[in-house]
Amino acid sequence: MTSFPDIVVGAPGDGEVLELPFGVFTVRISGSQTGGALSVVESVLSAGALGAAPHVHHGHEEYFLVTDGEVTFDTADGVLTVGAGGSVAVPRGQAHGYRNASSSVARLTTLFTPAGYENYFRAVASAAASGVEITPTLLNELRAEQQTTPAEF
Repeated sequence: MTSFPDIVVGAPGDGEVLELPFGVFTVRISGSQTGGALSVVESVLSAGALGAAPHVHHGHEEYFLVTDGEVTFDTADGVLTVGAGGSVAVPRGQAHGYRNASSSVARLTTLFTPAGYENYFRAVASAAASGVEITPTLLNELRAEQQTTPAEF
């Protein structure tokens, strides 16, 4: 098991803010701060925004905590709508996607173990900032760099 090099503290408002086409994602704790053990990303999804098309992670697990509004998760077992205070844990190898199907903003905090997937969000933000068209093909290419493949239900 990887252990942290030190205690990680983040004050409200701290974090690396990433402007993505589907919302604002803030890296609250980066893998560089935890020796690669985990990362934490806070996401604000606009009404109707697709957070992630169905995909499968082969290199990490994800733990979602919905903190405001509701988020709809698409899984191989069906559709789950989770409201504020609810959570979803996705192990490696399980197909999933998520979206804000509501007409209000939704917020969620995601824990990635081990860390590293925050780099996907950085890559998307960088591409968007440089004017590159963010297409499903590009997103799949960037996900593939993180041991993630598309999935269909």
